[in-house]
Amino acid sequence: MVFKMKSIDTALELLQDSQWHLLDEIGGEISLSENTIEKIATFLEMNGFINLDNDKKRAKIEPLGLRFLELPTE
Repeated sequence: MVFKMKSIDTALELLQDSQWHLLDEIGGEISLSENTIEKIATFLEMNGFINLDNDKKRAKIEPLGLRFLELPTE
């Protein structure tokens, strides 16, 4: 899977409040199709950045995702 890093960064930034967010809401904020946001969410979950609920309709950031957001940028 190849995604633009900006889309992944933005998705994590939208989740940084550590609350559950609907994938539809996240996709709407970054103007991505439902299919694309589901792929990004699956990628982030597989790598420990977020947690998806059982129905895979909502996402919540994990500590690793929060640490990633704290990394310095150039």
